[in-house]
Amino acid sequence: MKFLYPQYFKLLLLLLALSPLWLFYLWSKHKTRLSIGYSRPLRNISYSSSLKKELVRIILLNLVLTSLIFALAHPQISQEKKLAQAERMDLVFLLDTSPSMWAEDIRPSRLRRALEVIGSFAQRKLSHDRIGLVSFSAGSVILSYLTEDPNNILYYLDYLKDDTAVRLGTNLGRALKAALNVVAKEVEMDSHAALNKRVFILVSDGEDFGEELERAIGEVRSLNIRVHTIGVGSKKRVPIPIAGPTAGNGNKRKYLEDSEGNKILTRFDERTLKQIAEETGGNAYRSLTGLELENLIDEIVLEEREIKGFKKVVKHEDVYHSFLLGAFGIFLTAMLI
Repeated sequence: MKFLYPQYFKLLLLLLALSPLWLFYLWSKHKTRLSIGYSRPLRNISYSSSLKKELVRIILLNLVLTSLIFALAHPQISQEKKLAQAERMDLVFLLDTSPSMWAEDIRPSRLRRALEVIGSFAQRKLSHDRIGLVSFSAGSVILSYLTEDPNNILYYLDYLKDDTAVRLGTNLGRALKAALNVVAKEVEMDSHAALNKRVFILVSDGEDFGEELERAIGEVRSLNIRVHTIGVGSKKRVPIPIAGPTAGNGNKRKYLEDSEGNKILTRFDERTLKQIAEETGGNAYRSLTGLELENLIDEIVLEEREIKGFKKVVKHEDVYHSFLLGAFGIFLTAMLI
């Protein structure tokens, strides 16, 4: 145990100096009672008992003051712990923003649920980890290069929430190439960035209509970057909303339709996502309800996290409140005697 303010222990000397005054007080009380007639045997017995109580009460009050002095000294218990030192990770999220991700089989929609979870992760990530963000449909857009600042990621996630433009098609190959451009840009700026642990997390409903996937997978594999895929969507076929209810359309939601006016239905397709994960050494995950998304991202990060060593830290726990509680308990005991 250590004390932050040991100078308060000087008060114990003052308390010790007051001891003769306590004894003088008892002696004076004894003389006073004798002078007013405490000479009978029964009264002497009663007075003897009262004198003992007074002595015990004085001892208890001194213990109260001692406990308060110890509390003022601010005692702490020190515990040594070993904390794992995690290496920096560069995570690039590849987020499908094609119309099929607006499907509402996952509430509030596949896309909005993914945006919420990625935003939550950005806020609680390790401070030295960096996140990049790529959105894609038929084409791809690098929204954020690698950054430690979660607010930068949150800004672009909010942008995607409000983006209602319809961009048909899904090209997973272009998404992977955009993610490669993100890490290549970092290496251009700092050659040491190539030593960081780099991981791609692809969130999509799995449909791919591009022709660049095989080549992109080969480029990712050549850099030893693992791609973990998270498929979002239920097992049923669902329509694709393209506009919310408005007064102009009779408060009815609009859905994507074919040339004959029939609603186009989308269904989760996991074959391509499994292929990407398997060929790059990653894992393919599935979220049927959207509730699994947060745990899946945490699982991926935990699996990829590398520990470079351990650091000894000393944790100090305040225990002055125990002395305060003790002083209060002793004081109550003294009052009840």
